[in-house]
Amino acid sequence: MLASNFMARRGLVLLGCGWIARRHAAAARRLGIPLLAASRDLPRARAFAREFGAADAFGSYAAAVSDPRVAGAIVCTPPDRHLADAQLALEAGLHVLVEKPIALTLDQADTMIAAARDAARILMVAENFHFMPAFRHVHALVASGTLGRLRELHLVARGWREHAGWRLEAVTGGGALIDGGIHHVHNLRRWGGEPRRVFALSPPQTVRLGGEDAIDLLAELPDGAVGFLANSLGARGISRFQWSTVTGTDGTCFADNRGRWVLTRGAAGTHLSLFVRDTRGHEAMLRGFDEAIATGKTPESDGASGRRDLAIVLAAYHSVAERGPVDVEC
Repeated sequence: MLASNFMARRGLVLLGCGWIARRHAAAARRLGIPLLAASRDLPRARAFAREFGAADAFGSYAAAVSDPRVAGAIVCTPPDRHLADAQLALEAGLHVLVEKPIALTLDQADTMIAAARDAARILMVAENFHFMPAFRHVHALVASGTLGRLRELHLVARGWREHAGWRLEAVTGGGALIDGGIHHVHNLRRWGGEPRRVFALSPPQTVRLGGEDAIDLLAELPDGAVGFLANSLGARGISRFQWSTVTGTDGTCFADNRGRWVLTRGAAGTHLSLFVRDTRGHEAMLRGFDEAIATGKTPESDGASGRRDLAIVLAAYHSVAERGPVDVEC
């Protein structure tokens, strides 16, 4: 079956076989997208390929991206490797889906975006929150004017988690915010518009990470709206049952942070929407990448979108260091 799939269509190669690669591989298997697996540890790549039904395994990224059976690469390596590994794939003529954050700096992001443009290839950032059905529903509520003119957005994602591996090293360009928190940064700007200025503070650290374990961010949004994001991995005892709110002049929506439901209350009454399929958005995201490769159409979470998310994170870090408000670089 895999051989026939590859004869009918070119597939994708996973660069890196860690935890997030498993999410991509599971989504690809459900969608029937052929896969190859690559790791700098060949036995690991072979074990991964056996588990997820990948057609082949490689111990070299250079060899993997040169395989004629693939049209695109999914970069699942640590953030300090994103630019080099994306460039390697682009130079081999592949389209690229790169994990968030797109890069460590805006200069690196610009280099990656330019490389994709010069190669005439798709560059997409793996921002699965953009594709989660519940969060797309929130965006639709805002865009349709159901909530009225926006006033406040409160995004709260707090919990306790110990990390291991590369997250304990200085390879992410920061800590909690640039890693998992950038998902909520994306929702903040997608729902509320592009932040103009941010003010951020970080409490004393309790969890070992390569950067901060918690940050609170206040954002100035278009038309006077205010955004607040609390992101923490050091909040021991906090329930995993959490939600974010978007409030407008005509109502408020409450969105479960795990993407299972959205409750809307306001002038039009109360409505509960439940979401049970592809709640994390990985299938929709991978389908979008596959369609972008086939059509050449710019994907929704493209390189420019990933760069804007990164710009807000970096402005927040600058604000923490300066202990004052910072304009977000365009």
